[in-house]
Amino acid sequence: MRGELIMKNLPASVMSPDQVVASGGNENPWAIRNPLDEARDLHRMVTQGSCTVESIRDLISVPPEIESALRAYADRFPKDGQRIHCVLQFRERVAHEFERLVQLDLPFADPSPAQTEEHVSEVSVN
Repeated sequence: MRGELIMKNLPASVMSPDQVVASGGNENPWAIRNPLDEARDLHRMVTQGSCTVESIRDLISVPPEIESALRAYADRFPKDGQRIHCVLQFRERVAHEFERLVQLDLPFADPSPAQTEEHVSEVSVN
């Protein structure tokens, strides 16, 4: 029962970590999208001003304590383990692609605290 609850809350899995399958309907409830497509959609939310880069990073990331629990579960229940590892790898790939898109589109990136301080200093000097 406990394992079923964990698995119901996971996005999806695929046949192997290298085979990411786009989900389009009722085919495979464990199927996940292409990481680049997911990253592009999330990046679009930033460029349209509905989210910040940091909020999307938080959305993509898996908190360490949850990742640890999922990996422990995956080790204990190998039948489900491959699915869990695929989902975690998917999140890592989405994060990588999202960061790449942010770097390509620098004006939409949230300024770092140092950049904000520099800008404030420049404005106050002028």
